[in-house]
Amino acid sequence: MAGRKPEFDRVQALESATQVFWKKGYVGASMADLTKAMGINKPSLYSSFGNKEKLFVLSLEQYLDIYAKDRLRFLLEEGVPLRQRLHRFLLATVKGQSGEGTPRGCYLAFGLSEAAGEALPPAAIEALKAADAEAVGQLTDLFRFDEESQAVGLDQRAGDYALYLITLLHGTASVLRSGRDLKEIEACLDFALDGLGLEA
Repeated sequence: MAGRKPEFDRVQALESATQVFWKKGYVGASMADLTKAMGINKPSLYSSFGNKEKLFVLSLEQYLDIYAKDRLRFLLEEGVPLRQRLHRFLLATVKGQSGEGTPRGCYLAFGLSEAAGEALPPAAIEALKAADAEAVGQLTDLFRFDEESQAVGLDQRAGDYALYLITLLHGTASVLRSGRDLKEIEACLDFALDGLGLEA
């Protein structure tokens, strides 16, 4: 006998959970917060998503797929100078951190800060670290294999430059969460790219 279908929109419920974790973090998000936002009760949450830890990991995947990965397209635009591609990528990311229709900050950066305090369960920490490593890896590949990057020697320290930009974005997530204005942060992006030696 087939099991009963859930009497709610699973996709929308997961999106609602993502917003809660994004705003409050793993520790700050109570089960009451989650069930209220998702419009379901605890038994439905457990039967459909597992426990809070599994829901957090699923929400992280949702965040990456919907909000983060689309920004990578700016890095791969053909016929666009490297500095301009990097600027578009960074600007799209900080705009996503600024609270325009979503919680301020970054789900991933917030989660990693919680993980540093050993407040998260192992599977959540593993998922966060894997996502962070993937982000660094994608930028590393850009600096290593992009022809313009190679021409100015950025490929020689590709991993360092990638970590430099990811560290910048973790920092912007923190200050934007605290209430800083987006315009203030935008000016920092040019300073960061100046540090790479790329001409404006």
